[in-house]
Amino acid sequence: MRHEFESRPASESVWLKSWHPRSADAVEAPHCPVEPRTAVERPSLAEGGNTDSTEIDAAFLEAVSRGLSLPEKALAPACLWDETGADLLARAAEDPDCYPASREAGLLGEVAAEVATLVGPEPRVLVFGAAPAGGLDALLTALDRPHPPEILPLDGAAPRPDGDGARPEALLGACLGATAGSLAPADLVAVLERARAILGRGWLLVGTDPNGDTESLLRAHADDGGLMAAFHLNVLHRLARANGDATPDRPSEAGAQAGTDAAAAPLGPEDFRHEARVRLDPFRVETHLVAERAGTLRVGDETIPFAHGESVRTGCAYRYAPGVFQELAADAGWEPVRCWLDPDGLFSLHLLRGEA
Repeated sequence: MRHEFESRPASESVWLKSWHPRSADAVEAPHCPVEPRTAVERPSLAEGGNTDSTEIDAAFLEAVSRGLSLPEKALAPACLWDETGADLLARAAEDPDCYPASREAGLLGEVAAEVATLVGPEPRVLVFGAAPAGGLDALLTALDRPHPPEILPLDGAAPRPDGDGARPEALLGACLGATAGSLAPADLVAVLERARAILGRGWLLVGTDPNGDTESLLRAHADDGGLMAAFHLNVLHRLARANGDATPDRPSEAGAQAGTDAAAAPLGPEDFRHEARVRLDPFRVETHLVAERAGTLRVGDETIPFAHGESVRTGCAYRYAPGVFQELAADAGWEPVRCWLDPDGLFSLHLLRGEA
């Protein structure tokens, strides 16, 4: 029976330090056993560059305008990614609480040989969304003569089959990194259904983050060191540069003409604070930029009003306990075959097989 994901009123914010889920809150589905792994050495992440361009990016301005025009303001993840943002996130990822990429790579190194045995030789590898190079390399190294991986968007047309149109004997899909965690349950089921239509009776390897410890989530998404806050606030600095004449220390001409009208006064990056929130049903961590006063934010030729305390959501990370994910996968036509947890239970890998 399919789960229905109904539109519900926004759930109450739960401050991370004040909510501690009980162990009984995440009940395992009886599809397949969860296999904890022993500790392994985890690779470190390299820092990126810090040389962003100052050119006005029309696509960026359009995306920001579209997100700020929503009834509940929210920016697409791509808006946060420039070279400065990549550098900040790489530096933040070195913190033990920002663990997913390194945990996934370490876990893949441990289980890739077993995956290769189950999948068989010469698999065609289809990667859904983006995948960290470290984890994907560990998987490809273990596979027996895999085809070069094909990167697929999460939506769009299915790739053309090889040869006479028949599916190859060994098909392996991979949905790694933060891909699954960036999707709400209904969207995740849609991606799993699309993968099922493409892979048929093939295999699908999915990484998910089951962490429900709110204290560690607080440290990861709103750390005292300020790197995650800087990562999210960077979108406002990028917007200021794209606007050209609205920088933190030089008000825009439009703002100067606003006089003493506080509601029309231009907002700069210094007028926002970064905030991390936990919300329930489904369990997720949201990051927001909150306006600390009323004013307007210029986006190209547009002016977007903000009320005092109004926020724009800049990120949303869903946490899927193993049993919860297995239920969603079963709804999408997949049979859970293996589930592995890293030694601390902070990351999980699921190997699925298309149902007959």
